[in-house]
Amino acid sequence: MNYDILLTKRNNKFIARVCQLPEIVVEANTEEGVITKARKGLKELLFGGKIVRLDIESEVNEHPWAKHAGMFANDSDWESFQETIIKHRKEVNFDGIVEP
Repeated sequence: MNYDILLTKRNNKFIARVCQLPEIVVEANTEEGVITKARKGLKELLFGGKIVRLDIESEVNEHPWAKHAGMFANDSDWESFQETIIKHRKEVNFDGIVEP
């Protein structure tokens, strides 16, 4: 298995971070030494275990308001209600003050 390792140098020390497993961060005086430590950290983490891939099906969640969609489709007062809203919006300016 291949792993990507980010090698950096800070204050005369080499630092290695295993990109796929961010909990493995090691440092050493040399580049070779830090790679050896990173390899050792990987082996310790993976020894006796294995990586498996899980396929988890997500639940399809219905939108909480979906059950209300269309509830006024056959309401005989719906058009009158809409007209009242439009009339009210024309009477009120943007500050919420009703014009005389």
